Amino acid sequence: MQLEFFSFSNHFFNIGLAALDESINLAYTNDDIRLCIMQRAIPQQKIGVSLLYFAPKQFHYVKLTADLPSSLARRAGLKNYDRIIFLNGLNIENDTHNKFYSRFDTTRHLPIQMLVCSPATYTYYKTNKKQFHINLPTIQHLTPVFATSTSESHTEIPAVSVDNDSFYAVRWENSDIVSTVSQSAVFKSPEFTHVNDICYIETKGQYRKGQIIAKGLFLWINIIQKEFHSFSGSRSDYNKVDPLLMNLYAPFVTRLIIPTNIYCDFKQFPNLHELVLCIENSKQFSQIQPDVIPNLTHLSFMLGSKFTLPMELIWNVFSNGFSSLRQVNLSHIDVSLCRSWPTSPSLQFVSILSCKPMDIPVILASCPCLQHLQVHISLNDNDDIIISSLLLNHPLRRLTLWSDYTELTSDVIDSILTYTPNIECFYLQTIYSMSLIDLAHGLANRLNYLSQFDCYITEMLARNCRINNLTDLHQIHPCFYRIQVIEENDDFRILATK
Repeated sequence: MQLEFFSFSNHFFNIGLAALDESINLAYTNDDIRLCIMQRAIPQQKIGVSLLYFAPKQFHYVKLTADLPSSLARRAGLKNYDRIIFLNGLNIENDTHNKFYSRFDTTRHLPIQMLVCSPATYTYYKTNKKQFHINLPTIQHLTPVFATSTSESHTEIPAVSVDNDSFYAVRWENSDIVSTVSQSAVFKSPEFTHVNDICYIETKGQYRKGQIIAKGLFLWINIIQKEFHSFSGSRSDYNKVDPLLMNLYAPFVTRLIIPTNIYCDFKQFPNLHELVLCIENSKQFSQIQPDVIPNLTHLSFMLGSKFTLPMELIWNVFSNGFSSLRQVNLSHIDVSLCRSWPTSPSLQFVSILSCKPMDIPVILASCPCLQHLQVHISLNDNDDIIISSLLLNHPLRRLTLWSDYTELTSDVIDSILTYTPNIECFYLQTIYSMSLIDLAHGLANRLNYLSQFDCYITEMLARNCRINNLTDLHQIHPCFYRIQVIEENDDFRILATK
């Protein structure tokens, strides 16, 4: 029997399911233990797995979502039926399924670090009473992966999926909360289910009594009524939304995802706080105005790293017109398209999927209260970053710089850090053609408040040009003790934090 425990973010745990595919070879040959690191583009984004729990043997494992070859999980190195050992540095083997999910669902804007092993390795360790720990020499430190669009992995908010499933609007017994549920959750045949019927409905593994108040195909939205939170799920093409039910829902819609080209009038959602656009649509772009969405706090453009946002839209985003805007996730931006740049003192988190190093000071100047900046460097224009004395003490606390194929030189990194001496947490991913000793000294000298440093650096030096003993590197700063060599050959080596 399969039991499913659903939470607000739509993950599920299966208890009692077979936790092993018959095609998997359980014959142990050597350790298969992997540290997989994933960074969502937006906090609601799925990584492409189902998180499962096998009650008889009390272990957590994963199954990859079918037909998602480019999901974060697959790209990060997760495999079907991998046993989960550590999550974000904590051993979760003894966690209940609820406690583990609570850990997984916390701080979703930060990278996910998941230490997993194959079923054969797990069986071997348990049979021989060996302990898993984070410093095992056989751990494979795989390349961290970043999401750059919703095409690379689905989101937790089912609005991104559009299909023709039928849903009911339900008013729960002894409650004024209205939710929408799938037709399959109602314990009554669809042909005998009518409006105003009182039915038993499966939710969170239990049955509750509720009255059917509407039937149809609807858009997925989040309903928040007073202090109660009800995850409502209805989905379909936007033009099939029942106007009467939408009038009921619209004042309570706080999060909206637009996955299609179908026009949506944002003015009908007076309390809209979070907007995610997954399709390029000039009509939707033109509505992103303070007078249309005055209460906007989170804005995301999931259009990939190659799409350049229109300058007028960038201007609106970074202007102070959105006085409540706190977080933005942008595609490619080019600050050279604008001679002057607006200021947005409300922004606290900015993620950019593609920009040049010289754009970063402009962004910092535009966001004087920014706390977390995450930037993917796609091009190095080789232009000098202009240092302005007005920006030399930006309050930024967390910085993520990553590039896949573009080298971030020590001069570029140092120029960026010149503006941000207050950084406490720094993540760096790049290829690098010089010794890390000089880079480490530069970081230690620039960042007096550094308390956490994580990296994945491909050092492009011949063997005779590398430092063989990392002790000198570790002694430069306490944050560098976790830097280890995880892969090495004659042409390069990869250094990463453990």
